[in-house]
Amino acid sequence: MVHIKRVELTNFKSFGGTTSVPLLPEFTVISGPNGSGKSNILDALLFCLGLASSKGMRADRLPDLVNNTQTAKGRSTIEASVTVTFDLGDEDFSRKDASQSEEGGEENPHSDTQTLPQSPLPTPHSPKDWSVTRRLRVTHQGTYTSNYYINGEACTLTDLHEQLNDLRIYPEGYNVVLQGDVTSIISMNARERREIIDELAGVASFDRKINQAKGTLDEVKDKEDSCRIVETELTSQRDRLSQDRAKAEKYQKLRTEFLEKQSWEAVLSWRTLQAQQERLANQIQSGDRTSTEISTQLTTLDSQIAQKTVELDELNRLVKALGEEEVLAVQSTLATQEAERKQLQRQQSELEAAFQETLKRLEQQSQEVQQYRVSLGEFAGQENQGTQLIASLQQERDEARQCLESSREAAAEIASASEAWVQQQTALNRQIDTLLQSLEPQRTEQAQLRERNNQLQELIQEQSLLIERDEPNLAEKQAECTRLEAEFNASSEPIQNLAQTLTATDQELVIQQETQKRLLSEQREKQRSLDKLEAQVAAQQEVQGTQASKVILQSGMPGVCGLVVQLGKVEPRYQLALEICAGGRLGHIVVEDDSIAAAGIELLKQKRAGRATFLPLNKINASKYVQDATLRYANGFVDYAVNLVECDRRYRDIFNYVLGNTVVFDSIEQARKQLGLYRIVTLQGELLETSGAMTGGSNTQRSALRFGTVEAGESDEVIALKSRLNEIERVLERCGEAINTLSVRSKRLSQEVTEARQAKREQQLQLEQLQKEIKTLTTQLEGTRSHLDQNSEKLTVAQSRLEILDRELPGQEHQLQQLRQALSELEASQTPSEWQEIQATIKTQEQQLQQRETALREAEQRLKNLENQQQRLQEKIEEGKQRIGEYQTQQTSCRDAIDRVSTQITAISTQIKETRAKLSELEANLGQEKQKRDRTEQELRSALLRQQQLQWELEKLQETQQTRAEELAAVREQLQIVAPELPSPLPEVPDKVDLEELQKELRSLAKRLQAMEPVNMLALEEYERTSNRLQELTEKLQTLEGERTELLLRIENFTTLRQRAFKEAFDAVNENFQSIFATLSEGDGYLQLEDPEDPFSSGLNLVAHPKGKPVQRLASMSGGEKSLTALSFIFALQRYRPSPFYAFDEVDMFLDGANVERLAKMIKQQAQQAQFIVVSLRRPMIESAERTIGVTQARGAYTQVLGIKLPSDHTSA
Repeated sequence: MVHIKRVELTNFKSFGGTTSVPLLPEFTVISGPNGSGKSNILDALLFCLGLASSKGMRADRLPDLVNNTQTAKGRSTIEASVTVTFDLGDEDFSRKDASQSEEGGEENPHSDTQTLPQSPLPTPHSPKDWSVTRRLRVTHQGTYTSNYYINGEACTLTDLHEQLNDLRIYPEGYNVVLQGDVTSIISMNARERREIIDELAGVASFDRKINQAKGTLDEVKDKEDSCRIVETELTSQRDRLSQDRAKAEKYQKLRTEFLEKQSWEAVLSWRTLQAQQERLANQIQSGDRTSTEISTQLTTLDSQIAQKTVELDELNRLVKALGEEEVLAVQSTLATQEAERKQLQRQQSELEAAFQETLKRLEQQSQEVQQYRVSLGEFAGQENQGTQLIASLQQERDEARQCLESSREAAAEIASASEAWVQQQTALNRQIDTLLQSLEPQRTEQAQLRERNNQLQELIQEQSLLIERDEPNLAEKQAECTRLEAEFNASSEPIQNLAQTLTATDQELVIQQETQKRLLSEQREKQRSLDKLEAQVAAQQEVQGTQASKVILQSGMPGVCGLVVQLGKVEPRYQLALEICAGGRLGHIVVEDDSIAAAGIELLKQKRAGRATFLPLNKINASKYVQDATLRYANGFVDYAVNLVECDRRYRDIFNYVLGNTVVFDSIEQARKQLGLYRIVTLQGELLETSGAMTGGSNTQRSALRFGTVEAGESDEVIALKSRLNEIERVLERCGEAINTLSVRSKRLSQEVTEARQAKREQQLQLEQLQKEIKTLTTQLEGTRSHLDQNSEKLTVAQSRLEILDRELPGQEHQLQQLRQALSELEASQTPSEWQEIQATIKTQEQQLQQRETALREAEQRLKNLENQQQRLQEKIEEGKQRIGEYQTQQTSCRDAIDRVSTQITAISTQIKETRAKLSELEANLGQEKQKRDRTEQELRSALLRQQQLQWELEKLQETQQTRAEELAAVREQLQIVAPELPSPLPEVPDKVDLEELQKELRSLAKRLQAMEPVNMLALEEYERTSNRLQELTEKLQTLEGERTELLLRIENFTTLRQRAFKEAFDAVNENFQSIFATLSEGDGYLQLEDPEDPFSSGLNLVAHPKGKPVQRLASMSGGEKSLTALSFIFALQRYRPSPFYAFDEVDMFLDGANVERLAKMIKQQAQQAQFIVVSLRRPMIESAERTIGVTQARGAYTQVLGIKLPSDHTSA
C-alpha cells in the first residue's frame, strides 16, 4: 500500500534546521500544545506537494513560510525546503523526469527564477521509495524562487501533479483537511458546495472541451458569416444579371428565329405563287372542257324528260284501273298468318324436345329397375345355395362329432389292456433319460466350446483388425485436435476486438441518445417559453392596437399611408423622448381621406380585429401653436418636439396633431423651472404636463412602436430562444442521423460478435467433441488390446477342454444307442401301435370338427348379408316404379300438347296457302303494269334531278372561270415582284409550315423584339461567371454548415457526458454521505440539489436528521452538528475518490467526547485502506490511534518532535 514514509522539514515555519518525521501506514495522531507547530507538519505536506497556495498554509506570501530566525540573521539568501518520501510498496509507478523549474504561485514580479545548484538531495533508501522536494529560496530584497524535484531531479508543478495523479493524490481532492476546511464547507453557499462535486466529477475537463469546441465554433461562424456576406452580394448580382441574361437570351433566340422565318416566308411566297399560277391555268382549261360537256348533256336530257312524262301519265291511269289497293290488304293478311304459324312451330319444337327428354329418363329408369331385379334374382339364388350349404355343414359337423366320440371310447379300451407294456417302456425311457442327463450337458458343452472357439478366433481376428484401423485414426484425430486448438485460441483476439468496438459503439450510441433526450426536453422547454413570450407580445399588441393596425396594413387597401411611426425619422438621442411624448398616437393609421378611414373601420368590424384610430389627411385639423422664441435661451432647452421629426411636408399636420406644442429638455432638473408653463419631455423620458403632473421612473417596458421600425421588433430573449431552437433542431437532425448510423453499426457489430462467438462456440463444441472422440477412441483401443489378451487366454483353455470331451463322449454315445434300440423293439409290438394310431385319429378328428364349425359360422354370416342386400334392392325397385309412373304421365301430357299444336299448324298452313293463291292471282293481274309504272317514274325523277344539277354546275363553273382568270393575272404580277428578292441559296423549309401562319408569327416576333430593346448582351457571360462563383461559395457554406452542426453536436455530447459524470459522482457521494452520517451521528441525512433538472445552475444542500431531532438544513444546526455533517461530507468525498493518505488538522475541535469517539472509530476503520495522519488534542482520538507523534516547542526555540510511540519499536528524534 502506498503511504508517506517520511517528512523532512528544513527551516520551514516553526521548524529550524532539518527535522525528519517518520510516518507509518494506517492511523497516526500528531499531538502537542497549542502553538507548538504540530499543524505545520500538514502545511509542509501541502507546500511540498503543491496542493495549496500560501493562504491555504496560513501565510500571506510564500516567503512567510521560511523560519523567522533565518530572516533575522541577515543573510543575503535564505531558504526552506520540505521533502516527502513515499513508500510505493507494490505500486507500478512510472517515474517521469523533468528539467524545468516553476516559480511559486504568488511570485513577486521582481524575482528571478534560478536553477538549484548541485547540492545533496535526499535519495531513496530502497527502489520502492519515491521522494518529492520543494525548495523555497528568498533574497534579501524580498524576491524568491520556488523549485520542485522528483527523486532529486528538477520538474515543474504540472509534472509533479501528473505523477501525483498516478498515485491518486489530487490537488482538488481532500487529502489534507485543515481547520478551516470544515468551517468553509459549513459557511460556503450552496453553489460553491455543488462545485466541490463538479471538481470530483471532472466537470472542469468537460468545460475545457466545451469551451475549446465553442472557440472552434466561433471561428466557423465567423467564416460562415463572411461567406454569407459574399453570398448575399453574389446572389444579388446574379439575380440582377439573371434578369438581363434571360432578356438577352430571349432576345437572341427571338432574333434568330425571326431571321430564319423571314427567309422561309420569301421562299414559301415564291413557291406558293408558282403553284397557284400553274393550278389556275390548269383549272381554267379544265373548266372550259367541262362547260362544253355540260351543255351537250343538258340538250339530251330535255328530250328524254318530255318523252318520259308522257309515258308515266299513261301508266298511272292503267294501274289505278286494275285495283292496287286490294293487293296491299291481302299482303297484310298473309304476313299475319305466317307470323302465327312460326310461333306455333316454335312451341311444337319445345314440346317435342320435352317429350324426348322424358322418354330418355323413362328408358333409363326402366333399365335401372331391370338391373335391380336381375341382382335380386341372383341374390335369391345365392340365398338358396347358402341355405343348402348350411344344412350340409350342420350334418357334417354332427357326423364329425359322433366319430370323435367313438374314437375316444376306443382309446379308453386300448389303454386299459396295455398297462404292463407301459411299465417296461417307462423303465427304458428312464434309463435313456438318466444317460441323456449326463450326455446332453457334455454334448452341449462340446458344441458350445466349438462355437466358442470359432467365436474367439473370429473375435481375435476382428480385434486385431480394429486395432490396426483405430491406431491411424487416433493419430489423425489428435493432429486435427491440435489444429482446432490453435484456431480456437487465435479466434479469441478478433472476438475481443469486435466486442470492444461494439461496446464503444454502444456507449457512443447511449451518449447520442441521452443527448437527443436532453435536447428534446430542452426544445420543449424553450418552445414553451417562446410560445409564452409570443402570446404576451400578441396580447400586448392587441392592447396597444397594433394588431388592428397590422390587419389594415396587410389588407392591401388603397389610400393607406401607414402608421404615424413609419412616416417620420428621429435621431437616436431624441427617439425615447419623442416616443414618450407621442405615446399611443404613434400607432394611429394615416389615410388619404375619411372614406378610406370609414372603410377600414368596417373591415375591422368584419374581421373582429379590434379597434384603431385613423387620421385622414383631408380632415385632420391640428392646432397651430405659436413657438415661444424666449425658450431658446432657457437652460437645457433642446427644441420643440415637432421640429425634431423629419417627415414629408404632407404629413406635417399629422405630427403637429401627435406631438402638439411639447418641448424637449435635457434633464428633469432643467425642465422643472418651466413646469406648468409648457408640456415638457426630457431626453430620459420624464413627462411634465402643463397641469403640473409629472410622469417618470424606471422604463423597463418600452413601447413596441418606435421610430424607424415598421412593426414591433422581437425582444432579445425571443431572438435568443429562436436561435437556440434552430441550433437544437439542427443538432437533433444530426444527432438522429448519428443515432441511426450507430444503431445500424451496433446491430451489425452485434451480429458479427454473435456470429463470431457462435463460430467460436461451434469450434469449441467441435473441439470438445473431437476430444471426446479421442478419449473414447483411446479407451476403446486400450479395451480392445485388453480384450484381445483375455480372449487369447480363453481360447487356449477352451481348446484343452474340447480335447477331453472328444475322448469321453463316444463311449456314452454307444450305450445310448443300445438303449434306444431296445425301446424301439418294444414299441414295435401290437399294443403300442394301436394306441398310437387311435391317438392320431382322435387328434385329426378334433381338427376336422373345429374346421366344420368355423365353415358353418361363415356360411350363416354370408346368408345374413344376402338378406340385407335383397331388402335394399327391393326398396330401390319400388322407388324406380314410382318414377316410371311419373315419367309416363309427363310423356302422355307432352304427346297431347304436340297433337294439339300440330292441328293448329295444319289449319294455319291451309289459310296461308289460300291467301297466297289469292295474292298471286291479284299480282298476276297488276304486277307487270305496276312495275313498268314504277320504273318509268324513277327514270323521270332521275332525269329531272340530273337536269337541275347540270344547270347549277354550269352557272357555277362560269363564275369560277371568270374569278380564276382574274387571280391568274394577279399571281403573274406578284411573281415578277418576288423573284428578285429570294435568298441565295434557297433555305430548306419544313413541309408542314403554312405561309399564312408564318406571316402572323413574323409580325408577332417583330413586335416582341421592338418591345425588348435595349438589351445587355454581355449579361450572358457575366451570369455564368457569377453563378460558378456562387456555386463554389454555396458548397463551401454547406461544408461550413456541416462542420458547425458537427461542433454543436460535439458540444451537446460533452454536455451530456458532463451531466452524466456529475450525476454519477453526486449519486455515489450521496450514498456515501448517507452511510457515513448514519455512522457518525446515529441519524440519517442526504445531499439535496436545489434544482435536480439543472444541477449546474443550482446549489447543493446538506440535509440531516440527527437522532432525536427533526430534519434540518446545515444552516439551522448547532456547531457540533455542523461539524459532524461537514465531516460526513468530507469522508463521502474521500470514499468516492480514494487516496493513499489523508491528513486531518484538529477536525474534532468542535465535537463532544461521544462524537469524537465515533469519529476516531470511523478513521480507524478507514485506516485499513489508507494512511491517516490526524492532528488532535482529544483523548479518544489519541487512544484510537496506532501510534502518536508528540510535538513541542520550548520558549524561543524551534519545534521539536519529542517522540514517536510505536507498537513494536521506539524511535525518537
